[in-house]
Amino acid sequence: MQDFHFQIPTKIIFGRNAQAQAGKLTAALGKRALILYGSPRIEKSGLLAEITALLDAEGISWNTFCGITENPLLSTAEAACQAAREWQADVLLAIGGGSVIDLAKAVSIGCANDCSLWDYYEHQAVPDKALPLGVILTMAATASEANCVSVLQNDTLGKKSALRCALTYPRFSLLNPELTYTVPARQTAMGALDIFAHAFERYFHLGQKGTLRRQLCTAVMKTVIEELPRVLAHPQDYDGRAQLMWAATMAHSDMIGFDGVYACHAMSHILTREFGLAHGGGLAMLMPAWCRYMAELCPEEIAYFARDVWEADVSGRDVRCQASPDYARASSPDAVRRAALEGIARFADFIRQNGLPVTLREAGITDFDCARLAKLTAAANGSTIGGSFQALDLDGMAAVYEIAAGS
Repeated sequence: MQDFHFQIPTKIIFGRNAQAQAGKLTAALGKRALILYGSPRIEKSGLLAEITALLDAEGISWNTFCGITENPLLSTAEAACQAAREWQADVLLAIGGGSVIDLAKAVSIGCANDCSLWDYYEHQAVPDKALPLGVILTMAATASEANCVSVLQNDTLGKKSALRCALTYPRFSLLNPELTYTVPARQTAMGALDIFAHAFERYFHLGQKGTLRRQLCTAVMKTVIEELPRVLAHPQDYDGRAQLMWAATMAHSDMIGFDGVYACHAMSHILTREFGLAHGGGLAMLMPAWCRYMAELCPEEIAYFARDVWEADVSGRDVRCQASPDYARASSPDAVRRAALEGIARFADFIRQNGLPVTLREAGITDFDCARLAKLTAAANGSTIGGSFQALDLDGMAAVYEIAAGS
């Protein structure tokens, strides 16, 4: 394990009717709230009316900014900053999932500082203040409700960038699994694959390996494997929704460990930008593709993942690898390869069985240039990605894109 600092300053209230705390918690932060949300579902479900009534009861003036989309745009964030300034907001309240929360984080620094908002996301400037932010979570996926990371897409430059800024930790997050009951099945599945990815990319980080981290990451991934089919079959299954919601918060708030490989995340940002895919949808294509590529370079590590997470069976023989803390012996090369491929096949089957495509072609995308996608990835992230496991250079990125394309 490497040394680390750990802090989650966000107050989390989890459970039925958690949103009932919104009025009092917001009142402790300010008296003029800008409510940010995206989906009309927030209005139709009655949630917006419920929250505004709670604010009214506390004497909080409020206004709304709506229409925030997946893969939130810089132009939308700038418009919301302007709305916050004009309203003279002293507190922000995000009602939604990761996209809404990410945009609210951008607004929290954009309307409180003088620099161009994109300068912060390009790391050309550092914000020194931010409006306080509260969250009412309506979708389990990104853990933006408990971390200080946000991602924006510059719709002029065609570029996505992430900002980690401690000032943007939400002051409170209210997590009621019942608020996810009406999330459509496809969005639920894509959110669950994002949860899986946050644990998956931590699992493979060689600099942070260890028994506890490996088992925590495995637990999150297996929670998704067990609970996603359950909530898709029974959308109002409270316990299933609760398991996914807490797994999401754990997976990307550093509670299961720090840092990750993030090659698939970097490549998914290119797919979302180029083809309009949701982030979780891109990850569903890239994770099995990355595993298949790495199975040729690092078969023991992929085989161990296959056994650990997908319970791959190789004629009753244990698969061990030097990356595991309980390394004892290695199975034969053929057994290792069989385990790796069996696990990858089970991974792909799981994704398909839950309604998501595993390749670009399955998603109906046939016009792509994998070499170009690799160059875009390198331009955004540097000449190599994923070096905390096995670095992908330009050729490696193109090869993974080829597998993910279904070529």
